[in-house]
Amino acid sequence: METERASALLLVTMYQANEANPVDYTAIDLLPGWGELGVHRLRVVAGHLQQAGLVQPLGAAYQMIWRVTPAGAVHAEKLLHDRDRPIVRYDAAVNGLVTAAIDVFPGHRLELETFGESAHAQVLDTALSPDEIAAAVAFLEEEKLITVERVDGHPAAITLTPRGRECGWVDKTDVRGYLTGRRPGGIQQNWNISVHGGAPQIGQGNVQHNHGPDLGQVMRFAGELHGLVSGGSLTVPETVRDRIVEDAEALEREAGREDPRPGRVRRLLEDLRESLMVSDAPMALLAVQRLL
Repeated sequence: METERASALLLVTMYQANEANPVDYTAIDLLPGWGELGVHRLRVVAGHLQQAGLVQPLGAAYQMIWRVTPAGAVHAEKLLHDRDRPIVRYDAAVNGLVTAAIDVFPGHRLELETFGESAHAQVLDTALSPDEIAAAVAFLEEEKLITVERVDGHPAAITLTPRGRECGWVDKTDVRGYLTGRRPGGIQQNWNISVHGGAPQIGQGNVQHNHGPDLGQVMRFAGELHGLVSGGSLTVPETVRDRIVEDAEALEREAGREDPRPGRVRRLLEDLRESLMVSDAPMALLAVQRLL
């Protein structure tokens, strides 16, 4: 899977995973279907988005806790909007047919059934319909970029003409640009994997979204964190171990008071977040972030 295509799909998956708050943090390796990509490859894809300013990590990037930035949310919305625009889908079908046929070397003959099952027939997380493909075939035939083989009157395969091969022998195919004398630079939104639906499962209790510290959840979290770190079940650097235990104890006491001080609860949560950012404990880090 190409990094640019995977990046666009990961961005919209992250955006859609948190409908109530698209810029909330998410464990991206736990998003349905994305863990299969592998940790190292997923880091590359997320890093590509980060370089573009579309996502940010929480703590160290290797912990796989990321959020969509405001700029990323705008870009995700545009991708989802463009996905359903007829002109985008038309360009995807036209460009995809020529690109796929170029790859069938040296004859450049492409069976349409094969095309329909390929990455070239995908637009973000959707597939081109038979009618959309048929309309693109008719256009390319009319422009003499392909010849068409038909079975019972229906297009079954295409072969690029010399003109069609010239159009496709570029880094990025832009058929309409080629026909009007423009340099390649069309919409070119052909993606090669499907976004899997469903709500993200965070794991280890499935941390819930909160609009402010819930003192009951804070008490339970502090007690569990204290026990895990003290008992050695949660690995944290020695340099912060004592501080995490002390802050967790203080947080549990404060949240259990008859008149807890919200400001102190928040400060203790922020102190824990700072300590966990240098620890290999992504789920604990995510839990703190969700409680804040």
